[in-house]
Amino acid sequence: MNSKHFEISFFIVLMLMATALIGFIFFPFLDAIVIAITLAVLFHPVYQAIKSIMPKFDGIASFLTLLIAIIIILAPLTFFGFKIFNEAQNLYTGLVSDSATPVITFFHKQLNRITPWLNIDIKQYIEQMIGLLVGNLGLIISKFSNIAMMVFLSLIAFYFLLKDSLKLKNAIIKISPLSEKNTNKIIFTLGDTIKTVIRGSLIVTIVQGILIGLGFWIFGLDNPVLWGSVSIVASLIPVIGASLVIIPGIISLVISGNILAAIGLTAWSILLVGTSDNFLRPYLIGNNSNVHPLLVLFSVIGGLVIFGATGFLLGPLALSFFLTLVEIFPAIVSE
Repeated sequence: MNSKHFEISFFIVLMLMATALIGFIFFPFLDAIVIAITLAVLFHPVYQAIKSIMPKFDGIASFLTLLIAIIIILAPLTFFGFKIFNEAQNLYTGLVSDSATPVITFFHKQLNRITPWLNIDIKQYIEQMIGLLVGNLGLIISKFSNIAMMVFLSLIAFYFLLKDSLKLKNAIIKISPLSEKNTNKIIFTLGDTIKTVIRGSLIVTIVQGILIGLGFWIFGLDNPVLWGSVSIVASLIPVIGASLVIIPGIISLVISGNILAAIGLTAWSILLVGTSDNFLRPYLIGNNSNVHPLLVLFSVIGGLVIFGATGFLLGPLALSFFLTLVEIFPAIVSE
């Protein structure tokens, strides 16, 4: 065997072994890395705006951006996380004791009247889902120290992703086997695709979830924070979306005799929730989004199933990377 060929082969084996080892070492911190990347994408414009005021102070600009992210995201997320847990516990207790099921009973009767051969017990399925949610939230809260460490590492990684973004980009270009032009194109397209998926889909659904939860609270429905969070995932479903949560809420108000509240919630849903997508999406990503919402839905649900809570972000990030490679592939092949 040619000595040079042997040397290259040996080097490749060493590189693969080192890559596998690094993968095993970094895998426990996957959640922190995903959160840091997502925050870096979302808050990079804020960082650039601050840096334009103080161009020679990258570290201070990154730190100020970090503080803004904590105020806007981390503090509310912690508060609402505990609220969701408490409301899920209350709902589960009500389901078990049959004290909070008028709308469920209504849907159960209507479904059995229309399709008697199915004999579906809606209460049982909802009770199982809420029980699973309570169990998982309880597990998350019980591991608070681990979560605190993960958040701390995420914030550190987020800080350096902002501060050293140019250095990281140059390092990727240097080690990439692709040409500088194609590597730059992949980085640019990936950032644009992430912006489309994360900002254009997830942020819009989060805002809709907040509006739905606020509407439930204003018009006197129980567990507004819990149902607002459920509607975030429901809003990703094409066509029907948040109506899966809104319609049962309206029916619940009608059944309980609060007709004015039901009319108010209907108007709130049409005027605010229904039109928020039309106002927010063009503002966040423009009118050039070409990512089908069904792909976003599958990436979110698949990410949640495989990776847990962080899959809500990791799934769309993986989708963004795949779509970027698909978009760049023809240009690379044609060269």
